[in-house]
Amino acid sequence: MKSNAEAAGGGPDQRQRLIHKMAGLESRYDPAICMLRSPFSSPGYHTTLKQAEFIHSTRDSLSYALGLLDTELTGYEERAFDIIRQVISLQDTDPAHDTFGIWSWFYEEPLDQMAPPDWNWADFCGSRLVQALSRHGHRFPDDLREAAVLSIECACEAIIRRNVGPDYTNIAIIGAFVTRIAGEKLGRKDYADYGLERLRRLYAHTLKHGAFQEYNSPVYTYIAILELSKLQSETSDSRVRAWTRDLLELTWRTVARYYHPATAQWSGPHSRCYGVLLEDQSKAFLQLATGGAAMFFPWEELPYEEEWYKSGIRCPPAYLESFKVPETKEVRQRLEGEGEKEGEEGKEGGEGQEREEGRRGEQGQEREQVQVQGQVQKLESSQVQGQVQNQGHDGKWAVTYMTPQWSMGSFTHSDLWNQRRPLLIYADHYGQPAYIRLRCLHDGYDYCSARFQSLQEAGHVLFGIDFITDGGDTHPNLDRTGGVIACSDLRLRLEVGGALEGVTAGFTEEGAVISIGGTEFSLTTWFAAFSGPADAGNRLAWEIHRADGRMNIDMILYAGPRRMMDFTSMQQAALVFSLAAGEEGELNSAPLLELTDEGGLRVSSGVEYEEEGAQGTVGRKATGGGGAKSVKSVKSVKSVKSIKSVKSMKGGFVLNLRPAPGE
Repeated sequence: MKSNAEAAGGGPDQRQRLIHKMAGLESRYDPAICMLRSPFSSPGYHTTLKQAEFIHSTRDSLSYALGLLDTELTGYEERAFDIIRQVISLQDTDPAHDTFGIWSWFYEEPLDQMAPPDWNWADFCGSRLVQALSRHGHRFPDDLREAAVLSIECACEAIIRRNVGPDYTNIAIIGAFVTRIAGEKLGRKDYADYGLERLRRLYAHTLKHGAFQEYNSPVYTYIAILELSKLQSETSDSRVRAWTRDLLELTWRTVARYYHPATAQWSGPHSRCYGVLLEDQSKAFLQLATGGAAMFFPWEELPYEEEWYKSGIRCPPAYLESFKVPETKEVRQRLEGEGEKEGEEGKEGGEGQEREEGRRGEQGQEREQVQVQGQVQKLESSQVQGQVQNQGHDGKWAVTYMTPQWSMGSFTHSDLWNQRRPLLIYADHYGQPAYIRLRCLHDGYDYCSARFQSLQEAGHVLFGIDFITDGGDTHPNLDRTGGVIACSDLRLRLEVGGALEGVTAGFTEEGAVISIGGTEFSLTTWFAAFSGPADAGNRLAWEIHRADGRMNIDMILYAGPRRMMDFTSMQQAALVFSLAAGEEGELNSAPLLELTDEGGLRVSSGVEYEEEGAQGTVGRKATGGGGAKSVKSVKSVKSVKSIKSVKSMKGGFVLNLRPAPGE
């Protein structure tokens, strides 16, 4: 039987995969330019290119050159050297320039044409040059080696000059890698010391907060694991190895806790994400790192990335079972909070801020046991610190509840940028993954100035949407609106995607119900007010339609002629809903909705039923259409014949009934 390392593609197997990968890139090499050609794509910022069909990427070309050298095949050597020469020539090496030490993204677009240039390219390109020189410098022609050393030094100077903080996780790690390894390999103590201090700051900051800034982000966690693994593999310093080992342990623990075996997905919520379902690269990375505990491809068909070679990526054995064995659990993580003092970077704070537990009640006392792998899991109340009841007012929390069939995750508050996943469900649809995702769309694109707040208990999330007037439109801060947008369509959307064959959705009296793989997810509207244009024609009721391979459950806030929508003049614009998953989402209370003295809408958990067989007591039911001006009277609920256990959420949040500046 193969060992874990061999099964994961260790040793000569990885080299063969690398050779196969390089052969597959052969057709994309452009000998006239000595760079790798790629179809043009853009996130919409930094580059000014719009209509280009193909580009030549500086970063991707250096990755290709490193991969060619790593094959150790002499036939690839000159091509790799040609690429490195070409890319080095595109770097700004004038210390008087603001762009000193960085590269443009593309050969087709010089630095002075970018808007603005991307200073991260000193880190991204510098890391590949450092690896190439560290592993293969003895093979370089003398003139190329001298040019590469100078280029690396310029990149290090740019990184030091910029000096990003530890809250910019991926760049903090990559910059530490470039400067530390360059310092070790080039005998530059100044670079080595800077890289060590940068890593120390990241280490202290991360342990203090118990998580990276880009919390539970599939794309950024992948980068963090990869770059920390590279740093651990390349360094000769025992302190660097110890810090990277601890950071990798923390990071893999997060990945293992959020992986959902039945759907083979990375449970939400995600602070940064570019898709919803895992892409092949992420799947292959997890399979390789876990030695097949997370299995997606036959080993001979595993999509391989050249930068994985000799990177040392490996999930600690203690976490491998989490990728194979379904369990029922809850994970709560405080991401940021008030009362944290400056100067506490060296303190160990991570362990007290993350909890994986059964549902708990007030004061952090254990209320319900959780079945894990067929065993009853009990956790010590000292892990809890009594944070559940006011989670919406004690910093930002990520809450995830997971069963063998589905996972539900939410942030206590977030914007609705297209890279955020503040409310995300994955569900097993008879062996295939489906998802439910909340969005707010302005003319079809995610609207950043819609604000999300929530309170989650097990499989029930109570959430509200309001609007800020000093936020962005398509980006949190690059295109601030001042509270006024040109608009022909504005809507909330519960997007259902993934495996949809057999997935159904239907209307209820106050919302909708979605059925995925035998589990029903119930959407309820508790309050809806949007006093937008008088001719909006909005009924503030949910509509269901299918488009582009997805099922969309939409509440239209405005649809009509394109016009300026002024949020600063609205009397009310706030909405409150709940989303519940099967029996786990059933609560014996409705939310309390109350006006605050400041004119906001306080949303809090309902009042529990007092005794078995009694009429239920619920909170005020706020009603209203497009121009609702008041929170109306209590609405009763049907009496409960039998209560075997009482479930009630603790805490709440306050919405701006009238759009206001963000906090």
